[in-house]
Amino acid sequence: EEVFPAENGNDWADVDYDLTNMSSDMVYATVYQMMADHDTYVGKTVRMDGLYYAGYYEPTAKYYHYCIIQDALACCAQGMEFMWGDGSHIYPDEYPEENAEVVVQGTFETYREDGDDNLYCRLKNATMEVINE
Repeated sequence: EEVFPAENGNDWADVDYDLTNMSSDMVYATVYQMMADHDTYVGKTVRMDGLYYAGYYEPTAKYYHYCIIQDALACCAQGMEFMWGDGSHIYPDEYPEENAEVVVQGTFETYREDGDDNLYCRLKNATMEVINE
């Protein structure tokens, strides 16, 4: 088991929304609610487990990192973007393999990219623990 240590002092016990202890239906409903009513969740600490995924977005020339949560039937996956620590980790060298099982914990925030009117949600200052590679 490889552990990526907390760099921001996040304590596993200090969590507002722990999705790791919820049924798949509750996880689905909670993540949906976070996207629909994001202002309620801004500044809250969220912990989730799922599969690690990275995606490159050409217009911003950046990699974005996600924790993908599967429901019980593995049909309705949802993803939450996260920024590991202060975002200085080097991809792909310091990140786990795609589809590695991870536990991610961070502070929920919304943000916009320069020149883009869309509002995005992510977990910032996140810790990441690899459960199984």
